[in-house]
This record gives sequence, structure tokens and C-alpha cells, in this order.
Amino acid sequence: MRTIAHRGFAGVAPENTAAAVRVARERADGIEVDVQPAADGTPVVFHDQRLGDGGDSRGVTDREGFVWDADPDALADASVLGSGEGVPTLAEVAALVPAGVEFHVELKTPGTEDARLGLAGPDAATWRPFVESVADALADCDAPVVLSSFFDGALEAATEVLPETPRAALCLDADRGLTRASAFGCRALHPPVDDLTPGVVDHAHRDGRTVNAWTVTDWEDAVACAEAGADGVIADYPGVADYAGDPSRLA
Repeated sequence: MRTIAHRGFAGVAPENTAAAVRVARERADGIEVDVQPAADGTPVVFHDQRLGDGGDSRGVTDREGFVWDADPDALADASVLGSGEGVPTLAEVAALVPAGVEFHVELKTPGTEDARLGLAGPDAATWRPFVESVADALADCDAPVVLSSFFDGALEAATEVLPETPRAALCLDADRGLTRASAFGCRALHPPVDDLTPGVVDHAHRDGRTVNAWTVTDWEDAVACAEAGADGVIADYPGVADYAGDPSRLA
């Protein structure tokens, strides 16, 4: 199975930072990051909506407020998880990903609070200006890019702005994910480990789609993914799928 570094192997480096990407590019088949806009529309690499805690946000940096209310310089000066690593722009991170590593860019929010799991989220027209900025940031990227999202509006905007760039349907429910993958011509399905079954994988494969499960944190998750027939795992740690792929290598 292929290993995609979740937020740049968030288990061994501060998530979604340049440092995490540097670690992951030597040890993964793919690198996944989250993107959303800064105040001026620049795509930046960050997961939560808020820089500090509150709502669904975890207090990832030493700053406060919504990401989309901060300018890129202020975000660069923030410290992610006390590491001293700042919040990078997507263009800065894309420049670090080598040609031989697949770059998975999750469209997290176009800068609105309604882009939260469990909500329908913004429509394609709302997403489109941000996706256009993402396209500009990726223009010089050497790596093959995959755009992913939990939101229909984001996937629809991606088909309009970057029709030749592969897409992946992220989902909480695999059956719903299969439907969305078909609706938006996605190359891949990204279901949660807990909702992964051989039937889901077989369905996706019949439709010509690969399956990468999230978020794998240990070898047992990886074995479950391998037994279900998944093509890859989106993992917090390098090497987590080694046992599932070839137990003899660990002997």
C-alpha cells in the first residue's frame, strides 16, 4: 500500500508546516495538506478555522482569530504547536514537494464558518475565487497534484477551475462518498478507516477509482486497510503500513 503523509506526518512533526513537509518528502509516496485563504486571499496551509482555541479549533498556534482575518506575514510569525514553525503559504509548501511525490491538497474552507463537517457548506460560486488562487499557487509545482474536499461546492469548483487535475472525494460515510466521487468525476475515494469495507473498495475499483483511507495511526489500522483492499493509507506516522505490506521486513 502507498503511504500519504497526513498533514505532513503530523505524528512526528508540527502539522501542516514546511518542516513536516521536509520530513514527509523523504518517507512518503504522497503528502497531504489542508488549505484555506489568508485575509488577502493567499492560500495558506492550516487545518483549523481559528488560530487559537474555540469552536471546533484546538488552539494550534499562539495567536487568536480566524485564519482568513490574518495576513500571510502574521501567519508566518505564528508558532504552530509551540514549535517555532509558522503557517506557510501553499506556494511555499508546493515548492518543497518533489516531482516523485504526489501532492494532495485538501480544500478546507473558502474563508467562511459554514465550511464545517456536517454542514452542506458554501456553493461552487463561493469556492471558485479561492480555488482559482489555489490554482495560481500550484502553477509551478513539480509534483503531481490531487485536489480533495469534504464539500460538494469545492469539488464542483475544482472541476471548473482545474478540470485536468485529479480530484478525491473525502467523506465521513463511504456510501455517500462513492456517490460524490461519481458526481464530480473523482479519481479517488478517501473514506475513514472505520467505514472502510471490501465492498466499498470493490465498488470504487469497478468505477476505476483508487481508495486511500484516513487517518491511520497504527499498524492495526494499516492491516485493516490492507485486508479491505485499500490502495493507500493517509497516515500520521512514516512506516505505519510496513507490517501490513510485508511483515517479513520487520523480522
